[in-house]
Amino acid sequence: MNIVAIGIVSISSIISREQFDFGTNALASAGFRVKVAPNVVGPDVAPAEERARLLESFWLDPEIDMLLFSRGGEGADDVVPLIDWERLRARPDLPIMGFSDVTILLNAALSKGVGHPISGPMLSYAKRLEPGAREWVGAVLGERPLPPVRVNVLRAVPDGAVVSGLPMGGHVTRLRWLQRGGLLPSARGRVVFLECTAKYPPAEVRQCLEALRDGGALDGASAVVFCDFRHTGADRAALESFFSEFAGTLPCPVFSGFPYGHVPGILALDFRRRLSISPDGVLSFE
Repeated sequence: MNIVAIGIVSISSIISREQFDFGTNALASAGFRVKVAPNVVGPDVAPAEERARLLESFWLDPEIDMLLFSRGGEGADDVVPLIDWERLRARPDLPIMGFSDVTILLNAALSKGVGHPISGPMLSYAKRLEPGAREWVGAVLGERPLPPVRVNVLRAVPDGAVVSGLPMGGHVTRLRWLQRGGLLPSARGRVVFLECTAKYPPAEVRQCLEALRDGGALDGASAVVFCDFRHTGADRAALESFFSEFAGTLPCPVFSGFPYGHVPGILALDFRRRLSISPDGVLSFE
């Protein structure tokens, strides 16, 4: 990816002025040209129609090499149904990066075969991002080698083989929204990464995961990886117990512990970069 100019866009909640200033200054210091959509800071969230049209405008701007979302929150579910996907096919390979609520756009784009989705830190994460995560993003965007990451094995590969596939996934409640709306891409041959926040209690997380499984959203997956769910104490214990139980109901290998989600050490996932996981839990990207 040859990225010189980055467009900052918003389809969800607005970003604070402090986060905006720090993030854009960091990008400029790193040598990127930055163009910002007028609805990013606010003071109020723009109407969904305006957010959709601004997204399309920035997507099709020939002077922009990549779209970076300002933050998550909520609101992407109002914007994605308004997007003119055929119009965006004029630039089918544009890199687009975000996560959390932006899970909706990234996976809808994957389903439509438009754009180059990268699930990773947004502008709002610039100040809190750990050095290793920052270096990881640079390696992803620069298509450079990535170090292997060890994960926990919850359900082993039956024949002890290495599993592989392209990644997909994101925030479990947003994936459930996509499933209900018929916009969730097929998991066949892919490694599905799942994350959530403590805002959603274990019972709701469980309900979402069971609905994804029972509705066929995980059918054909090469593997499932539980990432960071941000729950603590009894809630964390309840989820970890459920993950182990849930793993036994899936026909594919299941892993946990990849540092992806609402954490300072979030590792970006390029949906076009193939990965493999060894039987003993070493995850490597091609």
